[in-house]
Amino acid sequence: MIRDKGLNRRETLAAAMGGLFMLTADEASAQATTNMTFWTVRLNTPELSAALKAILADFEKDNPGIKVKHEPVSGNLVYPKFLTAIRGQSMPDVAEAYSYHPLQFAAVDQMEPMDDIIDLWQKNGQLANIFNDYAYKKFFWKGKYWGVPYNLDIRPIYYRKDLLEAKGIKPPKTWAEFQAACIACNDPASGTFGAVFPAGDFHIAQHFYMSFMFQAGGSILDKDGNLVFGTTAKDANVKALTFLTDLATKHKVTPPGIASYNTDDAHTIFVQGRAAFGFGTGGVISRIMKENPSLFDKVGILEVLEGPAGPSGKLTAAFYNPMFVWNKSPAKEQAKTFIKWFIQPGRLERLYEAAPGQHWPIFKSDINTPRVQNNRLLSEALTKVVPYSTDFAYPGYGRPEMGVIDGEKMFAGPVNQVVVGAKTPEKAVMDAHEEMKKLFTS
Repeated sequence: MIRDKGLNRRETLAAAMGGLFMLTADEASAQATTNMTFWTVRLNTPELSAALKAILADFEKDNPGIKVKHEPVSGNLVYPKFLTAIRGQSMPDVAEAYSYHPLQFAAVDQMEPMDDIIDLWQKNGQLANIFNDYAYKKFFWKGKYWGVPYNLDIRPIYYRKDLLEAKGIKPPKTWAEFQAACIACNDPASGTFGAVFPAGDFHIAQHFYMSFMFQAGGSILDKDGNLVFGTTAKDANVKALTFLTDLATKHKVTPPGIASYNTDDAHTIFVQGRAAFGFGTGGVISRIMKENPSLFDKVGILEVLEGPAGPSGKLTAAFYNPMFVWNKSPAKEQAKTFIKWFIQPGRLERLYEAAPGQHWPIFKSDINTPRVQNNRLLSEALTKVVPYSTDFAYPGYGRPEMGVIDGEKMFAGPVNQVVVGAKTPEKAVMDAHEEMKKLFTS
């Protein structure tokens, strides 16, 4: 997000939004039909769009009084589009979004509380069926739930089984073993690097840094939601940043261009078979299956590493993404009907089939289906990554400020700054802390 100097703090929180579905109600009185527009950013690949189209057709069949128009929104238009929407009071009726957006909207009085849906899930057992309580508790702020979770987006580390076996190396379980394996497998002369990760000034860079922060015992917030990035968590966060960036600056086991790499750049290097370890999203599984199926049997997924914090820090960054409703919508009830229908066990299986690994269900009953059992990489992700997945605010819960910290890439900057040699890890952490501190007033 680009901070607008004309915005006050509350508006700044809202301006860091991205990637939403949108439902805008236009009631056709003659037919007693509500027409709703559904914006998507995260479901716009051809495969996912086709799966979503079928799901929406089922919704309209089950709810004949509601019509849904699906409109994909280009990712590079998200921020200006929703900044304009909040200023013009033309916000969506219902939305699917990135991790902290409903809290940002709630901070500027744009959100409808979702407590009634949480209460319903409590009564019908659906809440107990959610894989991780953090998935919904993260949206609790000032006594209300402002969003409800609908999917999980994971961040695994992939590795080449054949390259490790050729060196007599077992899949690493600790930071020290991982570092040693990257060094041992690095062979740029033959076109293979020890590791590849995105270190450009992009959101994805901070996702992997966050994982190492957890494993070092660090965080952005404490359990009470206070900012501790550069205070009590400073030493652990510096340690994590040093460990990650040393792969490039000290051990030189990464491609020379990673300082400009975004998500797809790192994915491509690994999918092409040019790295022993690749940091990626769950979508790498789909890419391997589609683009380089001969690589599938040579690839494994690492169990989340144990770092300096020991077993208590064995966590990895992931995102429980929400749906939410605009409080000024003329179709709030229809919007909630849509959400309750959409977020049902089994409902989104077609999305998961369309892009294996890219999206994960939030329900225990959906998490280990035959689709997962019959795909070795999905099964490995389920056992080695999903159980350790948590969100950026951990161990705290809802803070609207986290949306700005994420949206403005406040801890992606440190990764890039250290990799290009502009700052030491300690200075990068402290400078980022000072920027974050400006957002917190209580």
